[in-house]
Amino acid sequence: MNDSSLNSPANASSAVPASLPKLDPVAALFALGSAVRWPIIKLLADGREMTITEAAAVAGCTRENMGKQMLVLLNAGVVECRPGEDRRESRYYIPAARRPAPDVIDYGFCKIDLTQA
Repeated sequence: MNDSSLNSPANASSAVPASLPKLDPVAALFALGSAVRWPIIKLLADGREMTITEAAAVAGCTRENMGKQMLVLLNAGVVECRPGEDRRESRYYIPAARRPAPDVIDYGFCKIDLTQA
């Protein structure tokens, strides 16, 4: 394999809208690769927003644990946060620009088709 084949269209990553930051693939895949965080990602993929309390109820863990899990997702750029009146009301979501089609999330370096997951 030569260097020019690395730039071919078949190997090109998805175009990320300019309004969204490019993600570190290692950090994003680490954040996505958790049995606790993955079900939350699948729920957020349809455009809904969730508080830490709502996410904890879905995952069956404490709010404190979910807060740590959501921080991992947030720091990796996998989700974004809309502040509430206090921290308990902050809402986490996947931006619409990263959801090009139903059940598809585009992180720039990869697309995840949740119908196949």
